[in-house]
Amino acid sequence: MQPPTEIQAQIRSLSIPRDQRPASRARGERSRLIRNLFILLIFGGGGWTAYQFRAELAAKMDTAVRQSSSNDEKLAIRLMTVALAREPEPGPVLTATGKIVSDHRVSVNTKVSGQITALYFEQGNRVDKGQLLATVEDILPRARRNEAAARLERSKATLEYQKVQFERVAGLIKVESAPSIEYADAKRAISEWMAQVEADQAILASAEKILADCRVVAPIAGVILQRNVEVGDFVAAEGGLGAQANAQFATIADMTMLRVEVDISELDIVRIKQGMPCTITPDAYKDRHYRGSVMWLDPGANYSKATVQVKVRIEQPDVFLRVEGSAQVMFLSDPPKQQSAEDQRAMWIPETALVANEAGGGPSVFLATEGRFKRTPVSVGRRNNGQVEIVHGLSPGDSIAVEGVDKVREGQRVKG
Repeated sequence: MQPPTEIQAQIRSLSIPRDQRPASRARGERSRLIRNLFILLIFGGGGWTAYQFRAELAAKMDTAVRQSSSNDEKLAIRLMTVALAREPEPGPVLTATGKIVSDHRVSVNTKVSGQITALYFEQGNRVDKGQLLATVEDILPRARRNEAAARLERSKATLEYQKVQFERVAGLIKVESAPSIEYADAKRAISEWMAQVEADQAILASAEKILADCRVVAPIAGVILQRNVEVGDFVAAEGGLGAQANAQFATIADMTMLRVEVDISELDIVRIKQGMPCTITPDAYKDRHYRGSVMWLDPGANYSKATVQVKVRIEQPDVFLRVEGSAQVMFLSDPPKQQSAEDQRAMWIPETALVANEAGGGPSVFLATEGRFKRTPVSVGRRNNGQVEIVHGLSPGDSIAVEGVDKVREGQRVKG
């Protein structure tokens, strides 16, 4: 491809006669001349090519601009299909994360000293109140119980004998065949052995209690959070060095009364009130939601953290909740509503889809019909959490613009 005649003449004018070139700079001047000539050829050739194909380039650029404008328009304007939906939940006033805690958490400790002979529970088991958890060696407590029972039987037998003796002496006193001192002695003997029987009964009850305590049972119904012993371990109820470490069998938590303890910033605590409704979502099960309410606000604050603790009651907890697990709490301005059949048949759309009429009338939406946008007046009802209920003007299945509404005009073509 040959450059234009004018460009060739300009190139020739750039040459310097050989006799006018300095001898010391001849090589450098020659290099610069070649470089400048090469650059001029490149740009000149590019310009000549662009000039020759200017029509095709202009058409391609116009097509690219139209495609870019179309893509921008598609991204700016978003459509949605109107459908029947339930009323959205109220928006949260504040969201925070806390720890799930049981209201009733107890430690199961041994009441007797001895070696563990059997265990009937594992960590994570659900147990009922009074359920047998473990047994402690009961040879000595059983022997003491049997000894106390034998003493009681001897005391009862002696008391019966003294009663018979008293009746005999009383008969002799009536016929004046015995001195009065024998009557007093017989009466004293009955009183003594009656007291002895009561004492032996108390000793037997104590021995039976110690024997019964060799069977460790669950004090409450709940879930075993922790097990601290094994079969063969020695447990000491009396305390002492190292005894407390082996005195605790397990920890049980009542899973019917759970709460979430949340630390709220001092700057946000004014937004929280007692009795405020909440929605709780455990981190372990993001698809499960529980209702709750604020049950307690700490009257003090944590100076180092600049926070205030808030306790949130969980209503109707189930097996999916974990004590010591984390959960997200959304504090709501209004309690979640019970959904009815009428609520389920309502049409809810984003408030961003509404357009104010220039004449000052009611709101409108841009309805996509027959490939073009049409401004359609609507009647609105309830508003909740950025959504608005459509009472009249739309039908399920209608397609409307919900984003970029300010870019839509009456009769504008709907881009596919």
